[in-house]
Amino acid sequence: MMTTATNQYYMIRAIATRHKVATAVIAGLVATHIATMWGYWFHALKLPVLDWNTTNGQQLLPDASHNVQFAVGALAHYSTGVCFALLFAFGPHAFLTWRNTALGNLAKALAFSVLLAILSALVMVPLVFYPQFHPGFFSHRLGFNGVLAIFVWHVIYGLHLGAIYTPLPDDEVIQDGIRMQKADVAPLNTTDAAPGVVQPQAAGSSAAGSAAL
Repeated sequence: MMTTATNQYYMIRAIATRHKVATAVIAGLVATHIATMWGYWFHALKLPVLDWNTTNGQQLLPDASHNVQFAVGALAHYSTGVCFALLFAFGPHAFLTWRNTALGNLAKALAFSVLLAILSALVMVPLVFYPQFHPGFFSHRLGFNGVLAIFVWHVIYGLHLGAIYTPLPDDEVIQDGIRMQKADVAPLNTTDAAPGVVQPQAAGSSAAGSAAL
């Protein structure tokens, strides 16, 4: 028998199944925000601080003030996080064959986040964000901790993306649909008539009554 907590989580996942776009947008915002905050806290883990907000702002408005760069960069950064969440929902998540269990959805999101980390270390950091530092192939000149920080950041993003965007397996959705259809067409119980409503008698009973008279 399912507990109340299990039922509540099931209902949340049912919402994610019915409203995939909205859930992906929310998941992208939350995952991006939490990962971004962790990027500022990386010094506690002896890792380089990752400030993607300012980094994006410097790319978009190189001559603007720091505050403007931060604000515009944050808008671009969070928008990118949402776009990647939508891409995940209708791309890798739909095509990967792992079943849509809670762990299966999490595994899909983690695989997607590792792919993003590889692209970041291979292309974005050395060629787009910090070419002036000459990070080299796969950003190796930033040191082990620099590359590790990139992967840890994206894994945090993937963990929260997969925790929120977690639709139900297709077979469960189909079974729920069948159960709802059966419930809609189930015949009414004639013994539970409303007060004052006279139930029709069977033909055999009417005949027997006439014979008795």
